[in-house]
Amino acid sequence: METSFNTMTRIVAGKRFFGDDCDVNDVEKANEFKIILKELVLLAGINNRGDFLPIVRWFDFDNLEKNLKRMGKRTDAFLQDLINEHRNGNHIANTMIGHLLALQRSQPEQYTDQIIKGLSLVINYF
Repeated sequence: METSFNTMTRIVAGKRFFGDDCDVNDVEKANEFKIILKELVLLAGINNRGDFLPIVRWFDFDNLEKNLKRMGKRTDAFLQDLINEHRNGNHIANTMIGHLLALQRSQPEQYTDQIIKGLSLVINYF
């Protein structure tokens, strides 16, 4: 599993987050990525009663809605940091994020940061 995630993160962001030879200088950032990934996998496998009965979402018995919002904000902030690192020139340009940022310069309305984060999330995590 670590090998496949390292391969995907190298394609998307140009970094490896798992293993002893990871490319991330900041250990906290690598640990944050691992925690986000574990929580996403856990939350992806949970049956949400609110999906079947939308009125149940108002009560949020299992705190699932609150956890999903928290994870969304955390993941969004992490991906925005990756984009900002690439934008500031701290990484090689031969990554998916680097290519999308190059396209963003020519077509900013088509390649917003939200689109880049969404593509990175879909390709990297699912």
